[in-house]
Amino acid sequence: MELFEELERIKIRFVAAYDKLVEQGLISEREYQEIVEIIDDLDNYSINELRERLGRFRYMQHLDNKESDQERELPS
Repeated sequence: MELFEELERIKIRFVAAYDKLVEQGLISEREYQEIVEIIDDLDNYSINELRERLGRFRYMQHLDNKESDQERELPS
């Protein structure tokens, strides 16, 4: 049971992280919904499938003025 609860906490953290990206305008609402669906069905994907499906969200331009020219790694 502890493993299930830990997985649910991790899912919540992923969703929260991607929610912030929507707020910052780094991903669209449609992309966010796609990510949430993937996270909800996490058990149905292999590691390679997850890398393929979520890989395009891994690196994004950071819009902060201080670091505007640097890439920032997103949760994977």
